[in-house]
Amino acid sequence: MRSILVIDRTHLFPGLSPQGFLPRGGVDLDALQARMFFAERDYMEQCSHFKQIIPYLVLTRGDGDGARVLCYQRRAKHTERRLGGLWSVGFGGHIEPLDRDDPDIAEHGLLRVSALRELVEETGLRVTGQDLAPAGYINSDREDVSSVHFGVVFRIDLDGVDGSDDALMETVMAQAEPHQARWVAAAHLPGMTCPGDGPDGGSFEDWSRIVVEGLFG
Repeated sequence: MRSILVIDRTHLFPGLSPQGFLPRGGVDLDALQARMFFAERDYMEQCSHFKQIIPYLVLTRGDGDGARVLCYQRRAKHTERRLGGLWSVGFGGHIEPLDRDDPDIAEHGLLRVSALRELVEETGLRVTGQDLAPAGYINSDREDVSSVHFGVVFRIDLDGVDGSDDALMETVMAQAEPHQARWVAAAHLPGMTCPGDGPDGGSFEDWSRIVVEGLFG
């Protein structure tokens, strides 16, 4: 049985649930830590009364007109079948009990420790806790998979990581997650969020469409 960090929807949003991309000050997760708990993932995937908290890592290089985002397409037979074959601008995953044992938790906190672990597992890349720039939050109830998750968006600038764009992409492609990956100009992403307008005629997942609008729109 796999356990993941969740919070009751009514504690996260006492009133109506705001939809889409929420600014950094839109939610105070630090004040809500006492309301979070670990629960069985299989059950929580079917229960929209709770939200699973997911670090969502957007990897970028360059700035201005040269800014680009590392996008990837999930394998068709993805562990989360509802996301299979879709493109994404974010890497991430669940916060698990093992993250509480990380020696860096005193310095960075549970959320950042989990985010750093997920970055290594999903991309093979390593950065420091200071490289995680909080960018906002994702909340969406328009699809089944979105309705049971709450995204905490971090933007990670990879300009300080050694290696060319191609070398970093090859490192990411060596992981089990992506079917393919590529750098996409940030300025082009807002025109790629409609179904079928993504790379190679593909489509971006719900969360990615929200993040593109919030960060690059």
